[in-house]
Amino acid sequence: MNKVSGILMVALTTVLLASTSIGSVSVEEAIKKRIAMFKSSGENIKKLNKLIRASDVSRAIQLVNFHVTWSEDMALLFPLGSEASTSNGSDASSDIWGNPTGFKNAIKQYNLTSASLRESLRSADSASINEAFKSFVGTCKSCHKQFRN
Repeated sequence: MNKVSGILMVALTTVLLASTSIGSVSVEEAIKKRIAMFKSSGENIKKLNKLIRASDVSRAIQLVNFHVTWSEDMALLFPLGSEASTSNGSDASSDIWGNPTGFKNAIKQYNLTSASLRESLRSADSASINEAFKSFVGTCKSCHKQFRN
């Protein structure tokens, strides 16, 4: 059952990332895709935590690949005008657009910690994996604290 859910998560992630058209996404579509990606990200992190605790490195690497890719594409789903409102369901803080350099740096940190976690998983060193996972989750929390309503 866990293997099937892991495969489904990877497939869903692939579909979501593939459906993220870089060029001509409307503000409404960007918000919908962004919300879906963050939901997938949260579910993925919970599964990733379980896989790391179970020492299932190969499946954990598959899941962390989602975060590396998502961190590379994330900024594309924050066009001007897509901040939170009572009608769009977004939690995006206006600080994203008020401090674009800070937001881009936070995304870069997410990318770096995702890639670092993947490298730690490839090394199969449990201490390194645990430290990299802690740093990775801390990066997510830090960004959400600053850039999420």
